[in-house]
Amino acid sequence: MYIAIEWTSAAFRALLMDDDKVLEERRSDRGTVSVPDRAFEAILREELGDWAGKAERILLSGMITSRNGWIESPFVPTPAGPSDLPENAVRHNIAGLPPLLFLPGIAQTQPLPDVMRGEEMSLFGLAEADGLFVLPGPHAKWVRMKDGRITGITTYMSGEILNLLKRDSLVSRLIPLAYEEQPQAFRRGVLTAYNEGALPGRILARIFSARSLVLFGLLKASEISDYLSGLMIGAEIFEALHAQEEQRIYITGHSPLAHRYATALGLFGKQGRVLMPDLAAGFRKVAASRSDSSTSSVTKRIAD
Repeated sequence: MYIAIEWTSAAFRALLMDDDKVLEERRSDRGTVSVPDRAFEAILREELGDWAGKAERILLSGMITSRNGWIESPFVPTPAGPSDLPENAVRHNIAGLPPLLFLPGIAQTQPLPDVMRGEEMSLFGLAEADGLFVLPGPHAKWVRMKDGRITGITTYMSGEILNLLKRDSLVSRLIPLAYEEQPQAFRRGVLTAYNEGALPGRILARIFSARSLVLFGLLKASEISDYLSGLMIGAEIFEALHAQEEQRIYITGHSPLAHRYATALGLFGKQGRVLMPDLAAGFRKVAASRSDSSTSSVTKRIAD
């Protein structure tokens, strides 16, 4: 029996696992950025409670393994699969807890470095092992996989830039406080991003259209937010697919944002299949291939 933990910047999620079965699950909003004074050990003990005495080991993934987390683990270079993670994990021993194994992230180094920490666990849990996988979010990742191994990573900060534009920009001053979804405006934004003849340049030139169209009465103020969303997601898809060879596209998660990506891909003439990620399955694959003898060690003994 072991404990699998996904500890991101925003949330904590733990699974008590016995081989192929999830026995219990615990969640909280105590992400790494909300932990005061680096009190990660205290938070872990509180969240696990009586689980600590039931498990042989604890696997940790996500931002908890970063330099801004608890124990920094290395990056495994692409191509990387489940068996590469335990071989490069950092072991941390604390009295009263099972051994902690801080799993590494995955990094692409050429042509520019790009990284991921934690998202790979959900990808490894998918039944589909080949294709282009989209993980929507503030920092959306487009991940290439072949034979169940991650071969390439590209991160797009589209979501964060969109939030900044809507909150503090020339355009944001026109956006009403009350929001009501405008699907047509979203689709219009996607098509504007996709239309190569719209303007000389691409997204940097097209963002201003969210203001100029309103000035000429061609876009309602209530449509700006979704128009901008369509512009940013459309520009992201244009870039992501521009240099890619034709392959199957999968979108992870059933959030409204994931379905927006599916809609936008459809406007590009592409089909994006939405999949529900399986975190437990990813951890199972990693746990099944673990190698305690090859993990590096950071030991901390606490007096009783």
